[in-house]
Amino acid sequence: MDPSRYQRIRLWAGITSIGANLAIICGLAVTAGVWADQFSGLISSATVLFASAVLMALANLPFDALTGDAVERAAGRIERTTLSWFKDWLRGRSTTLLGVWVGMMFFSFLPQVSRSSLPWILAAAGLFTLLLFLLVPAGRTADHGSSRQEFEKALTSEMKALGVTLRPVRWFDHGDSETVNGYITPRGFLSLSESVAQWLTPREAALMAVREEYYRRSGAWILIQVIVVVWTLLGVLLASITPTLNQVQAGLAGAAVMSSWCLLALFIWPTSNRILMRKADAFLASLAAKEEVRSLLIKVQRLNATDISLPATKTAVFHPIPPLQERLDRLL
Repeated sequence: MDPSRYQRIRLWAGITSIGANLAIICGLAVTAGVWADQFSGLISSATVLFASAVLMALANLPFDALTGDAVERAAGRIERTTLSWFKDWLRGRSTTLLGVWVGMMFFSFLPQVSRSSLPWILAAAGLFTLLLFLLVPAGRTADHGSSRQEFEKALTSEMKALGVTLRPVRWFDHGDSETVNGYITPRGFLSLSESVAQWLTPREAALMAVREEYYRRSGAWILIQVIVVVWTLLGVLLASITPTLNQVQAGLAGAAVMSSWCLLALFIWPTSNRILMRKADAFLASLAAKEEVRSLLIKVQRLNATDISLPATKTAVFHPIPPLQERLDRLL
């Protein structure tokens, strides 16, 4: 399966999944003013909201199975069984489901809070969002005596040669046998997928890590946190002024408003991320030969099966990472 087709299937499955989720939650929220009056008690309203969260998770299952298992298997990018994938899906969705339910319960009680208390509620919501951002999972340390430790030693040497001190390394397994991923967490860990040690040399991994270092040095990571918190608070504020008739509708309407607000973000913030991506590429090219950087970007594109080129309009929507050819052209 060529990269263009692979990414096209994933993109449209994601768009369809988002659309289905939005249709379900908005449909439930709009009609809840009619059917939810009978669920006025705490236990009954909490049960209905939990059932709604389960419904949305199940609605996502076909799309998750398509992009997370079927397409990856057809492309030969995963080795685990479908049952193993489903177990991981259950673990991941359980956490998401709990978060969605807690969020809906929060919005169900929000109309009962006095307007004078709203600033405190928003402050608490902002703090909670910031904590979630700061506690992004970093992965695990390398096992004693493992090849990962040898890789880290070589990585340390390569990064010193580039003038950057190696951050504490954590490893994670995303189930994909080829895709290479890495990022610096808000707490300062260098988090790498285990496939990095399999497919990249220590020099290549160091170059990618140094590229991520741009986000720390430039202060972009702080800007990202500010955007996330402010955008979330604006969504909570919009949800708080949405008229509702009962607790269940308030919870569902809050989820519908936040879902719509997050969808809107997909049309606004990818442009800013593309600008940061280009600056990060330029930063990397200032530390290594351009041909070496070009070769590395081409290799990562092949491993991750990302798009080589896209029409300008398509790039502007749902594509926070510019296609490979555009990135290469800007390095010239």
